[in-house]
Amino acid sequence: MPREVDPINDADLYDSIDLGGTRSPGVVTLSGHDREIDWDVKVGPGTTGGTTTLKAEKLVEFSASFYLADEDDFAGWPAFRSLINSTVEGTGKGIDVFHPDLESNGIRSVVKKSIGGVVHDRKGGQTIVVKFLEYRPPQPKRLSPAGSSSKGKGPDPDAAAKAELAALTSQFQSTPWG
Repeated sequence: MPREVDPINDADLYDSIDLGGTRSPGVVTLSGHDREIDWDVKVGPGTTGGTTTLKAEKLVEFSASFYLADEDDFAGWPAFRSLINSTVEGTGKGIDVFHPDLESNGIRSVVKKSIGGVVHDRKGGQTIVVKFLEYRPPQPKRLSPAGSSSKGKGPDPDAAAKAELAALTSQFQSTPWG
């Protein structure tokens, strides 16, 4: 069984994002990549509990802070920035993205929301914050979660066993002993 990736043994996977097959320059820090579900909750007056209906699985908007600290980072940034910008040029389609933390929340394609200005530090480094928006075309989802019913309605978990018992009983009754 393959081992899980982790930030200690796989630091290179966590220090960058892969955007359209291109590794980001510098060191990246992600924030705000939480997956939120939008529910319509209906509670009756004077009752406990309620019903929930799935309204939508919201698109994720998150920030990626790129810290550039050496000549290779600075040299690689213009091409990487052009790649980010390509998501809003022409058709405005998303571009594949990979980072273990994004993958764990199912974020696999993004478009540019904004690119911040360069912030210089006193050590000669630069930080650039890019806001990404998840790109995911709409697909129909099941609207209400399957759950238990207090009235005993719904699929019978013993239906298959009961059907088999009924068939065997019928078969037995058609014999001389039945």
